[in-house]
Amino acid sequence: MATPGDEEPKKKRFFFDPFMAKLVGISRDITKDSLREMKIMCSFISEGDLDKIEIPAELFKKLYHMNIISESDTSQLEYLLRNIQRQDLVEKYLKGNKGYQQNQQSTTSHIQDPQTSIQEIGRASCRERV
Repeated sequence: MATPGDEEPKKKRFFFDPFMAKLVGISRDITKDSLREMKIMCSFISEGDLDKIEIPAELFKKLYHMNIISESDTSQLEYLLRNIQRQDLVEKYLKGNKGYQQNQQSTTSHIQDPQTSIQEIGRASCRERV
């Protein structure tokens, strides 16, 4: 019979979002100049909020919390990365992602059709919250 002192301590369980881990990985491969370009494309985010963003992971986190990017829909993230000439990051981090296959077509259409841009989707996201 085990005494109270003989019990194994309970292991703490930590739960991390694997998609956020991908975003951190992507952010490590993005330069400050590329971050500046991505911030320009995100004009729907207030200038004050954009000024506070110093690393790509912070921008991704903001877009995630605004429901502009998610594990099931990476089209806008793909759009940003392709527009800063980082298709390699799309291939490296998002190709096997749930939302990648279904978004290949829509991402291309976003690039070809400036009427459906990340700015417009961001504005719509902001309007939905009001």
